[in-house]
Amino acid sequence: MYFLGAVYLTSYYHYFRLDAFSLGFGFAELSIQSLNVLKAPVAIALIVAVVAARHLTTREAAPAQGSLARLLERWARTVVRAHLAFIFVGLLLLLLWSRIQPYGWTAPLLLGTGLLLGQTPWAGEGAIRSTLWSKAVPVFTGGLLMMWAFSVATSQMGEQEAHQAADQLVRRTAVVILSTDRLSLAGPGLKAEDLGAKAHYRYRYTGLRRLIERNGRYYLLPLGWDPRTGPTYVIQDGNGVRVELLPGTQ
Repeated sequence: MYFLGAVYLTSYYHYFRLDAFSLGFGFAELSIQSLNVLKAPVAIALIVAVVAARHLTTREAAPAQGSLARLLERWARTVVRAHLAFIFVGLLLLLLWSRIQPYGWTAPLLLGTGLLLGQTPWAGEGAIRSTLWSKAVPVFTGGLLMMWAFSVATSQMGEQEAHQAADQLVRRTAVVILSTDRLSLAGPGLKAEDLGAKAHYRYRYTGLRRLIERNGRYYLLPLGWDPRTGPTYVIQDGNGVRVELLPGTQ
């Protein structure tokens, strides 16, 4: 959970030109962020994978009851015995990596699945020897490939959700910056006002939206933010600066 949370946040904030680790996220926060990956299709796939893995790793499967159960077992045996096909297709997709984007995660996923299926009792006839090269190395390699697939998919998910957040920037919490001194803030959608010499906070800046706030630092985006050239502002509350939070446009 920590690993996937770190991958997700790194990709999400990289879209806004921020280093997720510089924001000071703790272990628990990174772990909780991994729950963003658990969408309905992912949850269903994990449940099916866990149930199938428990069944496939049993050398003597329980007698199947009913025609549906027998049909599912025959299908499962066919899939397991085709583990070399998974590996072949995975290698082919790996060679075509640049052409299969944004579905590059399918290559390590198929490779890892093929290696892990090859270690099940249904993969071939006879007993499986539990030696280092016949068991431990393929399982370890398959696990690494699966983690690679998950990390690539999670990174893409983080970038996609950051893109959606940028498209709906106007809905995020609005931020008004009040300052005793003029600030070097400028950009499309950002408005600067001089309230006069009599006002304690003479300068007011509007047209900003909050990305995140950490330890009194506000990471802000102007309404006209462009992912290619738009700036991300970092404002420290205090020392002549006051930050006001308002509802965004709904």
